[in-house]
Amino acid sequence: MNELLSRLGNIVDIYIGLIVFWFLVTQLPVYRWRLFFAKKGQITSLQEHEIYSGFITSVCFLMVRFTNDLMTPYLLMFDSGMNSRIKVFYLSGIVINTALITMIFVVHELRSCLFSKASRICLYATLLVMSLFFLQLGARGYVNFHGFNNAYSLGIWLAILIAISAMSLYPIRQTLAYFNKEKEAKD
Repeated sequence: MNELLSRLGNIVDIYIGLIVFWFLVTQLPVYRWRLFFAKKGQITSLQEHEIYSGFITSVCFLMVRFTNDLMTPYLLMFDSGMNSRIKVFYLSGIVINTALITMIFVVHELRSCLFSKASRICLYATLLVMSLFFLQLGARGYVNFHGFNNAYSLGIWLAILIAISAMSLYPIRQTLAYFNKEKEAKD
C-alpha cells in the first residue's frame, strides 16, 4: 500500500510540475519576467490577478512538494523510538504546510495580488491537511490510538485531489478556449 501511495505521490508531483510548465509555456511569452517579478501596480486586471495567483500557488505547491519528498525519508530514518518518529513526522507535516500557506500569503502580499478562487480552494485544502496531521499527531503520537489511519489517508488524498483540481481549472479553461478559438478561425 505504501508503494502505491508513493507512486501516486510521484504522479501528483509530475502533474503539478506540468501545471507550472503550462504557465511558463503559455504566459512567459506574454508577461516575460514580469510573471516572476511583478511589482505593486503592474497587475491591473482581474484576469491578470487570476494568472499571477494561479502561478504563485502552483509554484509554491511544487516547491513544498519537492522539499517534502526530499525530507520525508530522512524523517523516517530518525534514530529514536517509533513514537518519537511518529511525532516528528506529523509535526513536520504541520510545519511544512504552515510554510506553504505562509509562502502563498507572503508572495501574494508582495505583489499586491488578489487571491483567485483556485488559490483559496488550495489554501482551504491545505488547512484540511494540517488539521489531519494535527489529529494524527494527537491520536498516534500522544494517545497511541491508530484508528484514524484510513480516514487520515482518505482525507489527505481527497485534499490533494481538491487542490490539484483547483490548480488545474485555469490552465484547462484557457487551453480549451484557445482550441475553440483556433477551431472558429479555421471555419
